[in-house]
Amino acid sequence: MKDPYDVPSSERGVVRLFTTDLDAEGNSAITPTNVHRLLGAELDLDPSRIEVFPSTVIEDMGLSAYLAEGYGIPVDDLQGTTAKLDSIKGLLILVSSGAFKAQTAQLAPAEGIRFVGAFQEPGMRPPKTMGATESSEGHLSPTGPPAPLQSGPRRFWPIALLALLAAAVLILVVVF
Repeated sequence: MKDPYDVPSSERGVVRLFTTDLDAEGNSAITPTNVHRLLGAELDLDPSRIEVFPSTVIEDMGLSAYLAEGYGIPVDDLQGTTAKLDSIKGLLILVSSGAFKAQTAQLAPAEGIRFVGAFQEPGMRPPKTMGATESSEGHLSPTGPPAPLQSGPRRFWPIALLALLAAAVLILVVVF
């Protein structure tokens, strides 16, 4: 990564970590929806791709373990920085590439916002433009980020339907 404050539109899988030295009252005013102002971004960021929380929330785990487990950052990439990361106190601001909505951005963090580092998620490299080859015929290339995994009620409705059917059969057997 050349300049951590330059965000190219092609960037994927980078997590930028910031912290703040602001007082507790200032920290409580920082939310995922207003982080773009503090980072000096000219565009609105996707708040669902930003995390803002005090370091005390993960002090038992440690920031390095949180990055490894929560974002899949390889432990090898964190070697040499683990002690530094785990010693960070204050408000943590994690901004993933998806927050920029595939738009170019130039960051200029406000006074009191400190850049800690940028970390690359595994398997997330910027797409390269390739010409068509024989081996690529019949394959679709992705046009954007992968669709999120299906979760919630839609994922489990077949199981719920089977459970309901089994309960109905059991009631009929017991009653008759």
